[in-house]
Amino acid sequence: MTASAISPIDCPDCGQHSPSDARFCCHCGRGFTISQENAVSNRFAPEQPVVHSLRVGAPPSSAFPLHDRPTEPPHVADPLIGRIVADRYRIVEQIGRGGMGVVYRVEHARIGKLMALKLLTGELTRDGLQVARFKREALMASKLSHPNTVQVFDFGNADGLVYLAMEYLRGEDLGRIIRREGALSPERAIKLMIQVAASLSEAHEKGIIHRDLKPENILIIRGHSGEEVVKVLDFGLAKLRESSELSDVTSRGAIVGTPYYMSPEQIRGEGAEPSSDIYSLGALTYVCLTGQPVFDANTPLGVFTKHLLEAPVAPHLRRPDLRIPENVSRLVLSTLQKDPSQRPHSVLALRESLLRQLEGDGPAQVELSPVAIQELTDADSEAATRAEVERYEKKLRRRSRLAAFAAVLSGLTVLLGLGLTVRRLRAPPIFNGRELEPNDSASIAQPLPRWAPVSGRIGQRIDADRSDRDFYRMQIPASKGVSLSLKALPNMATCLWIYAEGSESPFGRYCSGAPGRDLFVRQLALPRGNYLFGVMQDREAYTRSGPPPVYENVSDDYVLQIAPVTPAEGREVEPNDTPRNPSTLTAPGSLSGQLAFMRDVDVVCAIAAGSLRFVVEDGNEHLRPRESVLQIKPLAGPEAEVPVRVHRTAEGFSKSSRDVVGPWHGSKVVSEGTPVCLELSLAVNPWAPTPTSEIAPASETEYVVHAEAL
Repeated sequence: MTASAISPIDCPDCGQHSPSDARFCCHCGRGFTISQENAVSNRFAPEQPVVHSLRVGAPPSSAFPLHDRPTEPPHVADPLIGRIVADRYRIVEQIGRGGMGVVYRVEHARIGKLMALKLLTGELTRDGLQVARFKREALMASKLSHPNTVQVFDFGNADGLVYLAMEYLRGEDLGRIIRREGALSPERAIKLMIQVAASLSEAHEKGIIHRDLKPENILIIRGHSGEEVVKVLDFGLAKLRESSELSDVTSRGAIVGTPYYMSPEQIRGEGAEPSSDIYSLGALTYVCLTGQPVFDANTPLGVFTKHLLEAPVAPHLRRPDLRIPENVSRLVLSTLQKDPSQRPHSVLALRESLLRQLEGDGPAQVELSPVAIQELTDADSEAATRAEVERYEKKLRRRSRLAAFAAVLSGLTVLLGLGLTVRRLRAPPIFNGRELEPNDSASIAQPLPRWAPVSGRIGQRIDADRSDRDFYRMQIPASKGVSLSLKALPNMATCLWIYAEGSESPFGRYCSGAPGRDLFVRQLALPRGNYLFGVMQDREAYTRSGPPPVYENVSDDYVLQIAPVTPAEGREVEPNDTPRNPSTLTAPGSLSGQLAFMRDVDVVCAIAAGSLRFVVEDGNEHLRPRESVLQIKPLAGPEAEVPVRVHRTAEGFSKSSRDVVGPWHGSKVVSEGTPVCLELSLAVNPWAPTPTSEIAPASETEYVVHAEAL
């Protein structure tokens, strides 16, 4: 057969003709492989693409998440069906196939529950170094326990098979949802990405970078009432895949990976850092909001080039028909900066920014509790849970320990004595009133005796963007309230963050706002339970010059004191920042309070049998700093939602409808047994000497709210 008798090849991507013996498309660079049917005539058939677009018409992927880009299992006999792997996993059926191997639904032969088992194939099973690397990566992934992360139960190799056992989930991957529904609403997209960020936060804290965030690696599980829970897949495997694919590139000259979500530094081969996952998360949020990838092109190389050189179009400009909020659009663009240092400094900071996008009158309920997520994922009675697997493994270990005990009974007394000695040597030192390093994360928080003061130092910084931070753990009994005090440091402003144990969102954030300024909260209602208290530098940008640099102080001590108090009659009790948890009084009556920490907001509500009027006095004993002024916003009545600034004297400002001399007298408002509320906060004094502050400084100046019955 002559060359002229062989018809040219039509490229499946660009549709252009290429010579019959070409290995690549002459127009777009698409690779071809030899077709088995036409091997004699030297015809070439198109190779499976390594990149799947999210554009309309892209092939759908399987809803099963626990593997690389899955495909429907072939309708051929599988010799592994019915086989028992590692003496415990009976293979039931194949449920997917991807670049890393094949995924099966298996039954744990001992506990009778379903699991997902990934069997690695190809060169990964033949290379001893790769198998050892896989075990190290799987060991790291198995330590991830966040409820938004797919759980890895077991890994190893048996009978020539390298396996990974994971939880079995019934859900749908985000890629399929977007292909079916198009762009998601901003609120829905942000709620999903907050959960992805929560999963990444735990992984980054343990030094694990995902490297391959994409819609197909995000599984969505729906509860009975419609709530959506995210499960992030393939932690620990992306690094292994990266190593294998880089070898592929060297040997075959092919382009591999998922270009739509790769950061510029990954494309340049500089390796992945937490900031790389932040870029990928931003690209993922972009496609959720718009239904389109950040960059698209006819070839993977074209997408890579745009990631490196082009500025992304803002989501609200890309899809103006969807009415994407501009502040959400700006946040997404901040994650897509080419320079990693210009992105949010951590995925936890990005998560906090996403949470703020959903705040209205108060904190938005955007996440289920870890317990609720676990109950939802454990609702499938046929699937194995981590607790069931751990009970089985514990049972095996117990049997092994009993056998070992019988064999070494004669030496157990000596070992026990040595163990007790080591335990005494390793026992934590007796608390002497000072911090005990290391205590810079919640997992190693220093226990504090109840109501004991502790002193410490904000010493060696964690990195260029994070100061030293000291965490303490204290049990708060059933009480009427506590007071918080944090003695200031001369060279830096400080913050005190409070977490209920087991919660990732802070119960409260209290910041002094300036060096040398003590932090004091007189009355705080803390429900009974265990709490974490974190002391750190306040790096908020309160001026136009931006946030302060990260400071260290090795010579001055702060002193943290949590003390019990009985709430005083006529004083505010924190938290009281929304109409849902206000400080209350009955007219006629009075209540005093302080805006003692930065961005503090107090809501005061009064009740009267008929009508009432508010009168507010400010700074009778101590004047406020010149830079700040008390701002009052009635939440009911004829002046509702109109803020007014209350000045101590008529000097130094131009009187206007929004500026008055105190005391402030509100209008008559009908109550008739219904609460009538005021919101008090601090505003920047526009008549203060320049340069004016960006955020009004807090102080211990007191205000007094009087409710007069009319």
